[in-house]
Amino acid sequence: MIDERELAIHPIVQESVQHNARTISNIRSLTASLFGVAAGTLGLESLPGFIFYMLGTVLVSTLIYLLKTESNPKAYFFRPVGDLWIGDMFGGLMSFVLTWTLFYGLCKAFSQYSNLKNRTLSAKMLEARLEQAQLLKKVVDAIKDLVQDCNFDCNDSGIALQAMDNSHVALVSMMLKSESFSPFRCDRNIALGINLTSLQKVLRCAQNEDILTLKADDAPDVVNMVFESADSDRLSEYDIKLMDIDQEHLGIPDTEYAATINMPSSEFQRICRDLTALSESVSIECTKEGVKFACNGDIGSGAVTLRSHTDVEKPDRNVEINLSEPVALTFSLKYLVNFCKASGLSDSVRLCLSNEVPLLVEYALSNNSYLRFYLAPKIGDEE
Repeated sequence: MIDERELAIHPIVQESVQHNARTISNIRSLTASLFGVAAGTLGLESLPGFIFYMLGTVLVSTLIYLLKTESNPKAYFFRPVGDLWIGDMFGGLMSFVLTWTLFYGLCKAFSQYSNLKNRTLSAKMLEARLEQAQLLKKVVDAIKDLVQDCNFDCNDSGIALQAMDNSHVALVSMMLKSESFSPFRCDRNIALGINLTSLQKVLRCAQNEDILTLKADDAPDVVNMVFESADSDRLSEYDIKLMDIDQEHLGIPDTEYAATINMPSSEFQRICRDLTALSESVSIECTKEGVKFACNGDIGSGAVTLRSHTDVEKPDRNVEINLSEPVALTFSLKYLVNFCKASGLSDSVRLCLSNEVPLLVEYALSNNSYLRFYLAPKIGDEE
């Protein structure tokens, strides 16, 4: 046991000096590694990194000098300058360099990965996901016989389509609102020119319950379609080549129609199918007594009359007629039969008529989306 006399003669104890030296060495090693992590994370290179280490080491030594030695390092170290300020500085430098280069490389790799991912995401101008592919399948089936090539106009509101048939008698207008998709992303307005026959062939590869995702890049040459099976891990992916279609977009004015008829879509389909066996044209006459579909052909004539009807238990069978003035117009049954191919999209159909104005046939879809057909009436000798 060292007595007080011995301590007075030899104020610095060897065991204490060794302990202090080891403590300083551990602190240097730990802080050097921490400085390396910081330098690598900050992206320091070359000389700035070594300057950062030197400044950090000086800061640690200053803190030890002020807080631990109480500004009197001679009481703790045999060589205060060497042990406190310079000791193990170069030993700690090795730990610093190792952690510095390691974390610099990790941060660089992560940054490159993030940039690549952001570029990939930003390159996708359009991404729209339908919960069930059957919606688009039915829309295409309903319009493919009227229109061959058309532009799907995509913007932040949704996906729209407008096209006329070759004879310029009928017009198709479709709007799938962005709410119909989950998720929906469209960074800027983009037109996808597609041949509907080709689109139908690809859509036949999807089951009705499959999840459908549409994707397109900026200035695309193809539109990508992904079908995901809802009850299995099956994933199908197809690319459809796009076309450059010069198509005039018509402004459809809002019209106050003289007569509006809401009726079951199956009933309208049945009427058109039955009357087409007798004639090529049908006269639609709307009066306060009801709406009358009549035709006259070579083999005879026929007529179907519907009156306003409300069924509380089965509202899908309701017939509602709103009339401001009597209307009587004649239309081609061939086109109406084509329009009826959309009956599977909605339980009801809305017919809007006014004298000398095209007939509007509208099938309402979910989320305020719609599929509309406009048909010019027959006049004069065409009847």
